[in-house]
Amino acid sequence: MSDDLTIEIDSETYVVRQGGEGLQIGRRNGDDVAWLDDVDPALLPEDARAALAEGDTGNEALRTAIGGIVQAEVERGG
Repeated sequence: MSDDLTIEIDSETYVVRQGGEGLQIGRRNGDDVAWLDDVDPALLPEDARAALAEGDTGNEALRTAIGGIVQAEVERGG
């Protein structure tokens, strides 16, 4: 799980996992993670991908991209 990053957005804690299938986004609930979506990292803006590669969870571009993915999942009813 060394590839997992934790990002706090709007007082919610999200987990980002990089894997062979792409990027997994999940919401932390206590010790569990409810996985929301898998995303092709190529869809992220270049500066968000760079922050992801560096593990920079404070990067605003990365936080905005993850927030957008979460919002899309909410709007789809997930």
